[in-house]
Amino acid sequence: MSFPASRIFSQCDLFPEEFSIVVTLRVPHLPPKRNEYLLTVVAEESDLLLLGLRFSPAQLHFLFLREDTAGAWQTRVSFRSPALVDSRWHTLVLAVSAGIFSLTTDCGLPVDIMADVPFPATLSVRGARFFVGSRRRAKGLFTGLVRQLVLLPGSDATPRLCPSRNAPLAVLSIPRVLQALTGKPEDNEVLKYPYETNIRVTLGPRPPCTEMEDAQFWFDASRKGLYLCVGNEWVSVLAAKERLDYVEEHQNLFTNSETLGIEVFRIPQVGLFVATANRKATSAVYKWTEGKFVSYQNIPTHQAQAWRHFTIGKKIFLAVANFEPDEKGQEFSVIYKWSHRKLKFTPYQSIATHSARDWEAFEVDGEHFLAVANHREGDNHNIDSVIYKWNPATRLFEANQTIATSGAYDWEFFSVGPYSFLVVANTFNGTSTKVHSHLYIRLLGSFQLFQSFPTFGAADWEVFHIGERIFLAVANSHSYDVEMQVQNDSYVINSVIYELNVTAQAFVKFQDILTCSALDWEFFSVGEDYFLVVANSFDGRTFSVNSIIYRWQGYEGFVAVHSLPTVGCRDWEAFSTTAGAYLIYSSAKEPLSRVLRLRTR
Repeated sequence: MSFPASRIFSQCDLFPEEFSIVVTLRVPHLPPKRNEYLLTVVAEESDLLLLGLRFSPAQLHFLFLREDTAGAWQTRVSFRSPALVDSRWHTLVLAVSAGIFSLTTDCGLPVDIMADVPFPATLSVRGARFFVGSRRRAKGLFTGLVRQLVLLPGSDATPRLCPSRNAPLAVLSIPRVLQALTGKPEDNEVLKYPYETNIRVTLGPRPPCTEMEDAQFWFDASRKGLYLCVGNEWVSVLAAKERLDYVEEHQNLFTNSETLGIEVFRIPQVGLFVATANRKATSAVYKWTEGKFVSYQNIPTHQAQAWRHFTIGKKIFLAVANFEPDEKGQEFSVIYKWSHRKLKFTPYQSIATHSARDWEAFEVDGEHFLAVANHREGDNHNIDSVIYKWNPATRLFEANQTIATSGAYDWEFFSVGPYSFLVVANTFNGTSTKVHSHLYIRLLGSFQLFQSFPTFGAADWEVFHIGERIFLAVANSHSYDVEMQVQNDSYVINSVIYELNVTAQAFVKFQDILTCSALDWEFFSVGEDYFLVVANSFDGRTFSVNSIIYRWQGYEGFVAVHSLPTVGCRDWEAFSTTAGAYLIYSSAKEPLSRVLRLRTR
């Protein structure tokens, strides 16, 4: 099997300086001194080997051509045999980055070699040809079976293929459709296609997938995706990497009044919903219908700030945080329960709160809790917020613990291993927004102070994971002190991302991001990329402030990639449907929430 290098390298003739070769193979037998080629790139006119991967029972060799002013010579990097010749399937990942060559076998520990001669940065493949299973000659032909052979530009592909170092089999990187292949013929038949090495790979635009193309491969070079024709359908073998391309407006959701919070949730066998916490006397629930949110249920509220959806067993609840008292002058926030008979939310339990800003629902050791962020009582912001615990006997939430807070705005719960944490966003202590927000750890049946963070009108915490790393992002909204003259730029301040340092047993500052009276962070992913979007609400002059989407860039942290025009942006929620990925944000300054669609390429 062969094809010209120009089929892959259509825009540039240079072989990538950093790349990975992924191969899944089975070799039944190989004589002691025999070498067989898995992949080669050969100059067609001179028959010069530019790059190659070959193996013997004792070693695996990576070959490449190196040139300088003194001339050209063949360089070989050799790894000791990873015991391939045993009639079993094995997956190898060879990663090349300058002078570092790394080989990972069956998701085990990598073997690294620091070579004296690095892989060339300017290896031209103009006029060259790729050969799979040969070196363009009869000698050295591959005699085993190959399930996949993939060339990936960029850094080491091992983490993408091997989520566990203790993976029992190399099939982690093999799609289901290929795992189903038997690997040997039935009865005494001759080994048949698709196991022959003379498999055709189609490149370019999407070709037809009919009976004639059955078991053929198609490589989409523009998206770097490999597909197999199975039953008139192209099945992904190596998924094309999905990346966020642009954001487009999908729906203007007109609400009863300005919306201070949103909650997206699903009810099994019923559908996808969003609850809007509206400033005036009625909030609403909308259902996703034919690609849009449509009005489903109105619920009386009193300057609602936030909704929280949660479940206890088969029971489905929706709790609202009411900021103002009702018609009788009483301050209650209400928990609603989903009625499977009426297919609506009905009042279940009222709880006395004080200018409630937020509810957080969580579970610890099989027990269910609700934490309310009490913002103030009259003019006093230094009051207790309360954690309630579900009583299975009475089937009600009962006060379990009080925690002193200062203008509490948000609670965020998360777990690290066996430990449970709860962090509060303190906004104002009566004289200043420069107050500490606190992280609590649950020990001996209650939450105890674990760490304090200096914050400035903290309005939201967002916890998220990237790999095994754990981050906490705080949205700082305002730097204000009664003893200082208010400046317009006191709203344009840094919000902070912290990362958990396990050794120090504390969260340490990871990154500052300049924000404009930030009220919310939302973490989401698209394909293999991670994002944060901030709700910028006010810059000291106008509420028409752009909110920003940031993409995770590894050691660089989060980098701004999209600027979204918003007005008094208050809250973001990410969600997905079978049609794609979306964001929805609420506005505290207009009776309109907007649904945005995340377009990928």
